[in-house]
Amino acid sequence: MIQQTCNLEDALMNCNRCGLCHGCSPLFEIRKLESATARGKIRLARSLLQGELEPSDTLADRIFECLLCGRCSSVCPAGIKVEEAIHSTRRFLTSVGKAPRAMKSLVAKIDRSGNIYGRNIEYAKPSESELVYFPGCLSSFKLPELANAAVRCLTKAGLKISILSGICCGAPAWAAGFTETYENSMEKLQSILEGKDVITSCAQCYYFLKLNRIQVQHVTQVYAEALEHEKLRARSVKGSFTYSDPCYLARFSNILDEPRAAISQIPKLRLIEMRSNRNNTRCCGNGLEVVQTSYPELAAEIAASRLKEAIETEAKTIVTSCPHCYLTLKQTKQEKTLPIAIKDLSQLIATVCLGRS
Repeated sequence: MIQQTCNLEDALMNCNRCGLCHGCSPLFEIRKLESATARGKIRLARSLLQGELEPSDTLADRIFECLLCGRCSSVCPAGIKVEEAIHSTRRFLTSVGKAPRAMKSLVAKIDRSGNIYGRNIEYAKPSESELVYFPGCLSSFKLPELANAAVRCLTKAGLKISILSGICCGAPAWAAGFTETYENSMEKLQSILEGKDVITSCAQCYYFLKLNRIQVQHVTQVYAEALEHEKLRARSVKGSFTYSDPCYLARFSNILDEPRAAISQIPKLRLIEMRSNRNNTRCCGNGLEVVQTSYPELAAEIAASRLKEAIETEAKTIVTSCPHCYLTLKQTKQEKTLPIAIKDLSQLIATVCLGRS
C-alpha cells in the first residue's frame, strides 16, 4: 500500500484544514457532510494510508463520489491537486476490490470491446491525408445525433475527415483507478492516431488525448476559426443562451474563449454568463462517468444545481460542448421538467449554419 501511495502521502500531509474547499464543493452543497468536501476526503485518505481505517464500502463510496472536477484544487492555498490525491486513493481501493460494482462492469466492457457500452465494432485505420474526427463513446453510440451534427459542420467548413468511432479514450477507467485498462486503451489509440490530426467533440477525450501527445483540437476551436474566416456562415437566431463550460475543457485545458467566440458570431443571439463560468465553472455531475454511472441520483442533484444556476440567468437554452455534460444535464432537465432547453454546441452550429440540428 505504501509503495502505491508514497507520492499521495506528501500531498495528504499538506492539507492545513482551512476549509476553503467547502465553499466551492458541489458535493458539500448537497450532502452537507465533511466527508463530501476535499478536506474530509483527504482526511479519509490519510487515515486509510496510515492504517487507521479499513477500506470499507462506505469509505470507498465517499472517495468515488468525488467528481474529479478540479474546483477544490483551484482554491487550495496549500497547492494540493485534490483530483490527483483522490485518483491515487481510488487506485488503491480498486486494487483491493473496492471499486463500485457499476464501474467494474463498465471497465469490463472496455476490456472486452474497447468501449463503455460493450459493443464490438470494426473500424478502418484512417488514411494518411485525412483529418480524423473522434466522437468518443457517448457520441458513437448513445448520442449519435451529436456526432452527426459535428460531422456535418466540419464538412460544411470544407474539412475532409474520416471518422474513428466506437473506441474509448480510457478516461472512465482512469478515473475509477483501473490504470491498466486506461493505458491499454490509450496505447491502442496512439497506434491508430500516430501522426494524424484529430478533432473531437468530447471534452474528456480532448484532455486525455492531448495528455498523451496526440495532436488534437476540440470542435469549439475549429468552429470559432471557421466562423471567423467565413468558412461557416451563421444565420441570425433570436434568443438568450448561456454556456456551461465542461470542467475538462475549461479548468484542465484552458479552452475558454473559443466556445464563446463561436457562439458570439451568431447574429442576434444573446449570450448570458452564469455566475460560475470559465475556470470557475461548476461540474454538471457526470464526474468522468464515475459518478453518473455509480451514483446516478447524486449526479442528478448536482446537475439540477447547475441547471438552476442557468435558469437564474433567464436564458432559454443552455449550451455545452461535451456529450457527458449534455447527457447528464438533459436527463435531469427531463426528469425534473425544468424550464430550459439543452443544446450541444455542434447542434447549435448545425442549426444556424446548415438550417438543421
